[in-house]
Amino acid sequence: SRATKAPSTAPVTDVGAAAAPATAAPSAGSSMRLQHTDASLEVQVADGDRLSQATTKATRIVTSLGGYAQSVVFDSSSGGEGSAQLDLRVPAQNVRKAIARLEGLGTLVSQQLSVQDLQHELAAQSEQIAQLRRRVAALEKALQNPALPDAQRVLLRIKLSEARRSLTQSVAARKGTLESGATSSISLALSTKPSPATVVHHRGRFGRMLHSAAGFLALEGTIALYALVVLSPLLVLVGLAWGALAARRRRDERRLLAA
Repeated sequence: SRATKAPSTAPVTDVGAAAAPATAAPSAGSSMRLQHTDASLEVQVADGDRLSQATTKATRIVTSLGGYAQSVVFDSSSGGEGSAQLDLRVPAQNVRKAIARLEGLGTLVSQQLSVQDLQHELAAQSEQIAQLRRRVAALEKALQNPALPDAQRVLLRIKLSEARRSLTQSVAARKGTLESGATSSISLALSTKPSPATVVHHRGRFGRMLHSAAGFLALEGTIALYALVVLSPLLVLVGLAWGALAARRRRDERRLLAA
């Protein structure tokens, strides 16, 4: 088996998944609002050769749509069985196309799709950035006053430093939100078809009766054997004691007759 991994660039979101086929979720990648889509697909292929081909084709599909494979873990055995786990990224506007093409790699077993709306979060971040910029500008203007006392000047500089730091953090957070909305995540699990299940023979009524009788007889035999093993030493001791008692009685009888 072999495994390859690439560094993560997109932030992880915590969204509840809703099982639905791609054709039943037209909102994925089609809304004008900023959204992040997470999709999970499980596809089965015929054998190990098809597994290798499907893994290669999956990476080509997302590359052709402007995306990339963030990680690929491929595992196969000499018996033809195996699996592959791909963590894929595609532009948000192409996620529906990617899902439709990935489904065609084999037999679709399961699919989950979740969409997180980021528009409200983006608006709140933008408003916070605007407020911080106004605060920074006001503090910078206040510090330009030559008549400002030294103590107040030091205090304003501390506030300006804090405002600039908060502004930098807010700008970075907004950038992450935009990147999350621009890229969709697809988790693709490929596997070979499972081996045929072992045939289970069901007993009929007569078969069940025979099985129960055989089990009962086996239990009786086990009990008898256990009793024989446990009681045989006691039986031997009882026999020896009985023989000794009988020999003593015969000796007593001979003495009486001789007298």
